[in-house]
Amino acid sequence: MYLLNLDKKGRIESSEDGIYMIPEFSALIAEYEERSLVWVALIHDYDSPYRHYGIKDRKKAVSRDLYDTVKWKGEKKQVVVDAENKYNQMQFDPLDAQLIAFNTKIDEYTSLMRNTPINDDNAESMQKLMIGIEKVLKTRQTLLDAIERRGKREKIAGDAGKSYLEKKLDYKQKMFE
Repeated sequence: MYLLNLDKKGRIESSEDGIYMIPEFSALIAEYEERSLVWVALIHDYDSPYRHYGIKDRKKAVSRDLYDTVKWKGEKKQVVVDAENKYNQMQFDPLDAQLIAFNTKIDEYTSLMRNTPINDDNAESMQKLMIGIEKVLKTRQTLLDAIERRGKREKIAGDAGKSYLEKKLDYKQKMFE
């Protein structure tokens, strides 16, 4: 997942102790236990396995899987809402906001084209509209390419091993020991 790493049993990995420094997460865990933060993450994380559900169905599915009920009792509590808002804020990416804006404008263009009959009086302006839509679609595709290049929003981690220079330094240090 993007903000939190879960182990194979669905618990927050012990290396994720930084979550306790975030007041909203700390308050949530204090009131409902760590599983409540897992609930928030599974519902709102970009890389959640439940991301293909709509938000209402996602909440039901996660609640069912974590708490054996489709309506978790803490769902409406302010401490949970605050943690959800903080989670969304922390993983916000401006590229996603731009994509939403582009999609909204494309929908507006589509509605305008669908609802405007073409006749001799407006044919030229409709042609200009279609050219404008084509430019918006190209720009949107450029944005989608940038989002794709961004990758899976992976955390920066040093698990790739040592570089050539680091290995060489280690070798030299061992020689002088």
